[in-house]
Amino acid sequence: MLRRCYSKKYQSTRPTYIGCTVCDEWLNFQNFAKWYDENYYEFENNSKRGMNLDKDILNKNNTIYCPEYCVYVHDRINLLFIKVDATRGDLPVGVKREGKKYIAYCSRGSEGEQSGKFSTIEEAFNAYKSFKETYIKQIADEYKNIIPERLYTALYKYEVTIDD
Repeated sequence: MLRRCYSKKYQSTRPTYIGCTVCDEWLNFQNFAKWYDENYYEFENNSKRGMNLDKDILNKNNTIYCPEYCVYVHDRINLLFIKVDATRGDLPVGVKREGKKYIAYCSRGSEGEQSGKFSTIEEAFNAYKSFKETYIKQIADEYKNIIPERLYTALYKYEVTIDD
């Protein structure tokens, strides 16, 4: 968390963390450790390597690591929110150009699938949005009895926007 927010070297390869900070309360390790003990969980048959401290699923676009907006999430959930801005160019998230058509391209884990070809960017984005929001809800339901309630609620309310 501290490296993500304050290491220029780390941010040079992961620029999405530029501008992120840690709240004053968590700059004291004992305060963070207490929160960790109260909030950390693991999936059955899971090692700690699969868990990630997330700052912006509960509060989209949040840049502050703090108790109100952070939650531990499994890799499978965290990967739902990874965007590859560098490779998509000027198109919205989930949209690819193929000739004069636009494709809604959605992924389920390591597999990607097309949700059709469309005449406009907006049509392709709306197809992606529908697919992605439905898929996030499916994952939330799959892990409902394992993840914290506030994470489950955030996943169910999550909305994909064209400027993501």
